[in-house]
Amino acid sequence: MKSSQNLWRLAALVSLAFLAIGLGFGRIEGLHACGLAQDPIMAFEFVTSPTDVAAQFPAHCRDAAVAAQRRGLWLDIIGFVAAYSVLLILVLMALARENLAARRMTRVVIALVVIAACADQFENSRLLAILGNLPGDQATIDQLISAVRIKFGLLSMAETEIGLLHMRQPGWRKLAGGVIMLGGMLGLYGLLVSPGQGLLGGLVAFLAIIVSSWILAFRRAVPEQGAAAQA
Repeated sequence: MKSSQNLWRLAALVSLAFLAIGLGFGRIEGLHACGLAQDPIMAFEFVTSPTDVAAQFPAHCRDAAVAAQRRGLWLDIIGFVAAYSVLLILVLMALARENLAARRMTRVVIALVVIAACADQFENSRLLAILGNLPGDQATIDQLISAVRIKFGLLSMAETEIGLLHMRQPGWRKLAGGVIMLGGMLGLYGLLVSPGQGLLGGLVAFLAIIVSSWILAFRRAVPEQGAAAQA
């Protein structure tokens, strides 16, 4: 059986793009022009009515805030969605190589990641539509509400499963898996209760996934589970 290490190395490389793009969101000029207490991108994603939208784009800072949100959306569309999707898929493929019994489940979770990415792109189209016709209409916002919750819900489920698969491995990976799983579960909780906590959960899960991927990318090669039985 081919080693999973090449997949871990690819995941580690892709994580660099993920981190670079993720940090790029915070450097978008004008993103905080309106001085919102919440993260502007997350707040915009979780609007539920035209009134919520209007509150985020007051007249004195509207042009700068709209331009910044539009730049952020195109960064997401062109780069970030692909980066996190490929990262998670490579991690799941590597985990499947390590545990033959989990291959069927990892295929299901990969499908969830792809659906989440599609929901994310649909979400971006709804946000662009709202920006083009502030403060938007309730029908478009209702579509946005569904897309956002599908995206975050499926990604949190994928993170939780990645954590569980790490926990099936010995040593330090049980701890790493527990952290990843906790992040995924916090993401699900935040989706229902507090978007801020959901963002924290996703951040914890992804950082633990990235650190684990880098460690595994440069570990000393060991036989994969089930390889001895096939030899």
